[in-house]
Amino acid sequence: MISQELPRFVDEVIRSHELATGLKPLVSHQEIIAYAQSKGFNINQNEWTTYFERDFAQLSDSTQQKVLAAQTSHWSWAFRQISAWRAMLMEGADTNHS
Repeated sequence: MISQELPRFVDEVIRSHELATGLKPLVSHQEIIAYAQSKGFNINQNEWTTYFERDFAQLSDSTQQKVLAAQTSHWSWAFRQISAWRAMLMEGADTNHS
């Protein structure tokens, strides 16, 4: 079961430029969880995994492949992990360039 903290974190990243900017250097799901926790959101690995997997399962095959192929070295990697955050990326935010 997912608490309300995780959806609240996802929504706050969309609303807060400061929170969104903090995603840019993150390179793993564990770092996203730790970042959320450092900002006062009480989420854990199991909740994140469930949330991510549900979101991922709803994507088209081509979008799933793009998420899996995203380079962790690119600033947009964390944004590509959740549909709501992916929608924040401008057209042309290409993962082939860092």
